[in-house]
Amino acid sequence: MSYTSFYIFAFLLNFIFAFANYVPSGRSEHTTTLVNKKIYFHGGFAWPDGEASNDFFYLDVSQNFSTSALPWTDLTVPGSSRRFSYSLFPPGTPFTSKFNTTNQEWTNVTSGGIAGSDSTSCASFNKSLIAIFAGANDDNANYLWILDSFALTWSFSNAPNAPSDIYGYCAVTLPDEKILYIGGQYVNTDLASMASDKRIIIFAGTGYTDHSTVLDDLWILDIETYQWSVGNILNPNGLAIFSHTATLVDDYMIVAFGRHSYNGIPSDVSSTIYMLDVSQRDSYQWVTVFTTFKK
Repeated sequence: MSYTSFYIFAFLLNFIFAFANYVPSGRSEHTTTLVNKKIYFHGGFAWPDGEASNDFFYLDVSQNFSTSALPWTDLTVPGSSRRFSYSLFPPGTPFTSKFNTTNQEWTNVTSGGIAGSDSTSCASFNKSLIAIFAGANDDNANYLWILDSFALTWSFSNAPNAPSDIYGYCAVTLPDEKILYIGGQYVNTDLASMASDKRIIIFAGTGYTDHSTVLDDLWILDIETYQWSVGNILNPNGLAIFSHTATLVDDYMIVAFGRHSYNGIPSDVSSTIYMLDVSQRDSYQWVTVFTTFKK
């Protein structure tokens, strides 16, 4: 009998601890990773204090639940001074650690790698490789670094014709192992998810030319034709948000946390989880109940 361990590679330093009856506070600019029917959240800016956070927790999506009673589990060490923020990693600082989801242990990766940068979006491919492209850094460089998650080694790839000075994009791995980079230039990472029928679904964010405009629209990209279309939401709720995450689980896009404006006040930061039913290609609907094995 063989056992398989799954790992989350977090580009920060952190530890874990478990608590019950946990309800996370509002936050923005965090990241999410879906592993074995758990959505792991870490880092970002937590409110009401607005400081960089070392929070690490997950949402259990292996069971039925409603948005009024979410199955959270906290894995954060109280009092830890190690916080996640793009402002806390100066160039040249190693910042990679690995979380084993089986034994719930962190391991620091000390094999070197890229200098600190922010507003990046990671993409996994070829089963064991993770690509990190560009990001906001002191050099405004368009480096493409590859982490081998098995060997725990970094390599530099000299990709020709790479766009310059790009950050705040969405990176999506396609079925043919190509990586699609969407948008950029501001903090709008992790807003896109790919459905099993080759749709990439993008919700909300901010405008490129006018960063003060917060969007509430839904866009669909058909990756077979590379044609864009506007998603039809049957019950629009007026949700305009950015610096959130959008994670696709079965027929649901789970939109988590984020900010409603640039005012920088606690009331503009979301502590809410929204769910969009994406099971139909021609219509979408906000729902409050998550049901496993819907099909």
